[in-house]
Amino acid sequence: MRKRFLMVLAGLAAVVVVGYLAMLFIVIYEPTPNQGDVEEMVHERDLVEFGEVEGAFLLTPRNYGYYDSENIYVVEQYLDKGGDYGNQYAVIEKSTALTDADEPAIGELTAKETFQNDYVEDFQVLSKHRVTVYKNEEKTAEHWFFKVIYKYDGDYFLTFVLPERATENRFNFFAEGYEQFLQF
Repeated sequence: MRKRFLMVLAGLAAVVVVGYLAMLFIVIYEPTPNQGDVEEMVHERDLVEFGEVEGAFLLTPRNYGYYDSENIYVVEQYLDKGGDYGNQYAVIEKSTALTDADEPAIGELTAKETFQNDYVEDFQVLSKHRVTVYKNEEKTAEHWFFKVIYKYDGDYFLTFVLPERATENRFNFFAEGYEQFLQF
């Protein structure tokens, strides 16, 4: 009788542990695109993966980033699902220096409500970048974005953002992106 009770108790403990591990996996697991698929789609080799990117130009805001010496490539995080997830990407080109002609756009950008709150500190516009969005191998959009850094809640963030006030199109790079692409 005691042996049977211990076996039931051990079985119950095993079910609880396996259930906990399964739930932990579901909560923590974040899909990452296959690097070979990304390289094939963007027609580049030897890309380096750097992690999550939050963006507004692709199908969903959950994007993933890769880079080489010349460009940053942003793809859908769910690229492996195919369909609309697997046929679009954005290319962020290396920086171009800011000029006096950019001052009105920079002024419009700094006046954005997003950057004019008490939570954002050390706001700086560093450079501008051409961003091209492709869908089904065709260029669908091309814009000039500004690379912006700011401090929020003690952490620095890097964002590529359009200057237009009414548009919230941007690519947010988190801690990894801030450190890697500050000089890009």
